[in-house]
Amino acid sequence: MIFTAEDLCRVRVARGAHPTWELILSINSLQDPHLPLEYRGWRAALLTGARRAPGRWRCLKAAAELVPAGNFPDFLTPALDETDVGAHFETILSQPKAALREDIARTYARHRRVPRWARAVYADGSTRGVVHALREYSDLVLGPVRPVLDRRVEADRNRYADHLLGGGVEALLANLHPSIRWRNPVLEADYPRDRTIALDGRGLVLVPAHFCWGEPVTFIDSAQRPMLVCPASGPVPGAAPGTREDQLTGLVGRTRARLLCELAADASTSALAARLGVSPAAVSQHTKTLRTAGLITTTRAGVGVHHSLTPLGRAFLEPR
Repeated sequence: MIFTAEDLCRVRVARGAHPTWELILSINSLQDPHLPLEYRGWRAALLTGARRAPGRWRCLKAAAELVPAGNFPDFLTPALDETDVGAHFETILSQPKAALREDIARTYARHRRVPRWARAVYADGSTRGVVHALREYSDLVLGPVRPVLDRRVEADRNRYADHLLGGGVEALLANLHPSIRWRNPVLEADYPRDRTIALDGRGLVLVPAHFCWGEPVTFIDSAQRPMLVCPASGPVPGAAPGTREDQLTGLVGRTRARLLCELAADASTSALAARLGVSPAAVSQHTKTLRTAGLITTTRAGVGVHHSLTPLGRAFLEPR
């Protein structure tokens, strides 16, 4: 994201947990094979409930069909300051047919298969079925974890405030998350694909999110109100004791901790990018840092490169 001086004056933090970003990202989390350990108890409880009472938990299947792993249309996460999920559902319901069609076409432009529900919305312009499924999921799945979610987001809002009061906007931008880097006038972030978003004086809303646990996310359409959804950095209340990866996260950051653990067996840059869900360029940047620290070595193999743990790197991964 490219900032102007005007944008720096218009950085703000969301008033609380963003209800539809949390909702949609939680659906993604249910399906992600790389879900961090601290969320797995939550997922296991839901899946156990679904096996025991499939009728009551049918919303899990409906939600997975609505938001399969990967991209989803921007209209599912309205750019609102409102923390009441009902207001977000009303906004989804009020979207004009032309805007819905444009959003769906943009989202699935590179997909061979478009979800059935998206084809139906494209055809008739109605989002009633979508909102019904999201509302049912929100009530049953997010309702019970809302206190945990709110506490964790509020802790990050307080952390943001400390950085802002102590060092101004640039200190805030420099301390959002290990996957985000401030290099004035550019805010860089790990992202699955290379993107450049010029803020052009519109400012930026920072949205710490409980269910954003890997890298930050934003809207597909850069014309939308600029929002950056950032991984909440504090521990998940009530989570099970962490694996070595979780223990390393506070020291080297989530992505680098995962990368080190993936290198229990040698791997190429492209393989690591696929496993971690980040771009090859992001992997190269992280491996450079780990190589400088003496934790890994890199060797060229044909047109690609392979990364391996050094003895120090292997010792780093041993349980303490």
